[in-house]
Amino acid sequence: MLGLRFSRLVHAAIASGALVLGACPAEPGDTDSDTDTATTGETTDTDGPLPTTGPPDPPPPPPGDITPPGLLAVTMIDAFTLQLSFTEPVASVETVNPKRFRLSLARGYFGTYGGQPGTYLRSPQYYNFTEYCPPPPPGCYYEPQPYYCYYGGCYYQQTPPIEVADLFNHYYDPTLVVLSLTTPIQPSLCNILNAPEDPVFDFVLHLHYASGGLSQITDLAGLPLPSLSDPWVKNDSNYYNYLNSAPFSNFNPFLPIPCTLF
Repeated sequence: MLGLRFSRLVHAAIASGALVLGACPAEPGDTDSDTDTATTGETTDTDGPLPTTGPPDPPPPPPGDITPPGLLAVTMIDAFTLQLSFTEPVASVETVNPKRFRLSLARGYFGTYGGQPGTYLRSPQYYNFTEYCPPPPPGCYYEPQPYYCYYGGCYYQQTPPIEVADLFNHYYDPTLVVLSLTTPIQPSLCNILNAPEDPVFDFVLHLHYASGGLSQITDLAGLPLPSLSDPWVKNDSNYYNYLNSAPFSNFNPFLPIPCTLF
């Protein structure tokens, strides 16, 4: 009876607000905050840079060769041979056509006597002479010579055209190419170059070159040698003029061939 009465009193106290029952505490580790903390602690950052332990990446390769070869000089080695110097090694010239080259005797006129200044090209053969001394005719070896014997002595005759016969790479320097000529250069041609008759004129021996096609000079990267005053190569005439321009300004580069053979 006492327990039943006590139960009624407890229910009455709760209903009137006189008694408040406290909630039982949750078990440790079962709160929301504990759950969030544990979850956050297990998260790892995968977006950052990974540590490196090996050597750095190699630098990018340098750009390829983009500069074509250039002709620096043309020199006489002997009466039959010219040597070409280039700015860089050139590829094999075994298949290069010798007809791509042509020599000219270029005369520069500065306009001192009036008229147009310019450059006048001529075939060197017209200034390249050899001395010829024919033997006396039969029967004229006796003294005194018979009246019918006439011996004019020696004279000069014009040589055949001076052309490039062949070309080949230098045997130890890859920046050099050697040209062989069909006709030797004579002292008479060098005399014109070294001592012009009139100071208002200037004479030079010059090499011309025509590029293009397959049989041309290239560097090791396949870049071609630019043309050098190629109208003279492509023109069959023995005369060609550049008028209304400074002497030799149409040669790019301007590389006169000095003659020191004689």
